[in-house]
Amino acid sequence: MDTPHTIVFLIYPGFQLLDLTGPLAMFSAANRAAGRRLYDIRVAAPQAGNVASSSGLAVNAGDSAAAAAARLGPGSTAIVAGGEEPGVRAALDEADVQAFIDTAFDRAGRVASVCSGTFLLARRGHLDGCRVTTHWRSAARLQRYYPALEVEPDAIFVRDGKVWTSAGVTAGIDLALALIETDHDRDLALAVARENVVYRMRSGGQAQFSADLAAQGADDRRLAEAVRAAPERDWSVAAMCDTLAVSPRTLSRLCRREMTTSPAAFIERVRIDLARCLLVETRQRIDTVAQACGFGTHQRMDRAFMRQLGVTPSDYRARFTSPLKEEA
Repeated sequence: MDTPHTIVFLIYPGFQLLDLTGPLAMFSAANRAAGRRLYDIRVAAPQAGNVASSSGLAVNAGDSAAAAAARLGPGSTAIVAGGEEPGVRAALDEADVQAFIDTAFDRAGRVASVCSGTFLLARRGHLDGCRVTTHWRSAARLQRYYPALEVEPDAIFVRDGKVWTSAGVTAGIDLALALIETDHDRDLALAVARENVVYRMRSGGQAQFSADLAAQGADDRRLAEAVRAAPERDWSVAAMCDTLAVSPRTLSRLCRREMTTSPAAFIERVRIDLARCLLVETRQRIDTVAQACGFGTHQRMDRAFMRQLGVTPSDYRARFTSPLKEEA
């Protein structure tokens, strides 16, 4: 029987709980789906024992960082969790944390981070010259602190050689599924996703947040809801202004400030979100999906998907679902 791949999660006081438990659940599910131990999962901290997360719930770390570092080798992956700012700031200067990361880059087959864990990996120059990502709210700060990095703020996860970095919180699940697929195959990754009801596996080149998440204020949520209710409508600037009862200038300012995009790009993003759901969850033909979501033609939807996600609708369906027979 093949030797299990060792996964070592490094946590510290103030770490984000889901940065640990999300990926951990995926690797555990892979073991169950395969009916054997594909992954030997370990949790480490500067000192072994209970470690309080940012939510207050404590996790028992079975290994100290020093003991866990001794387990690292070519058949291992070290994953550093992110956390709230005070916890990350303290961990940046924690000698045992940095010693573990030094050893990981020297000995482990892969080194990964979730969310603000990228800051910890970058602390001593290990990521200089690498393409990386982190939580979208922290991307500009990461680039400012570490100018030698190539930060990709819209990525769900980024692979650069042996280094894998992911965006905020639930993106750690996407990262784990990608690692499982790399180690084994797409069928196992999809089986794990289905077991955990992660029915939309987002690719590494996909925009990090959907129109729903980008729409944080009352006005932009109202606009998103109106577009979802009638995506086939001609959503001109005038139509958007009528919906929100604002002037074109106010609309433009709202989109730039709250949604960091133009009005037209926001409409396209909402339509893409609708199309992604239909592509994954239904057997509708792609041209039918294009019409239902307001793109009009298959070709226009193709161009929008390539512009926003870097894949065609056909590739998106093939990548994120089991094979589907389209409706006649």
